[in-house]
Amino acid sequence: MGNASTPPGAVTLIAAMVTPALLILGAASLVASALLRMGRVVDRTRTLAAAIHAGEASHLGVSTTRLRTWLERHAIRARHAERSIGLLYAAVVVFIATSLSLALDRAGAGLPVWFPAALAIAGTFLLLGGGAFMVAESRLSSRQIQEEITDALARLKETQP
Repeated sequence: MGNASTPPGAVTLIAAMVTPALLILGAASLVASALLRMGRVVDRTRTLAAAIHAGEASHLGVSTTRLRTWLERHAIRARHAERSIGLLYAAVVVFIATSLSLALDRAGAGLPVWFPAALAIAGTFLLLGGGAFMVAESRLSSRQIQEEITDALARLKETQP
């Protein structure tokens, strides 16, 4: 039995498991953001595709070349978001495994001492990868909206008397 300054084993275990839980929360928040961005890409792509299929592409006020560029960019954005979502979900799974490995280690499962830390590091790298794909998607989104604003302003200028 330890002295008064040494926390009991259960408290130590719970304290160790809090860090992966916070990382899970952060990763889940990023997953929600990535899913929202993916939904926006899907909605915008479906709107453009519906106008093209209905033969109303000319009503959008942009050239066919510009529409093709936008659709290609949306395809890239969707791939970036999809990869980000996959990596972020993997990070959640790895952080859950980290938490469980801490509990198993405490229970004397004979795991290597470095195993929980290695899982936490792997999860952090997955977060990094997921975040990098979201930055790439966000940059494409920014370029897309800037072009749409430029086109809309040019259209307004053309219609002014």
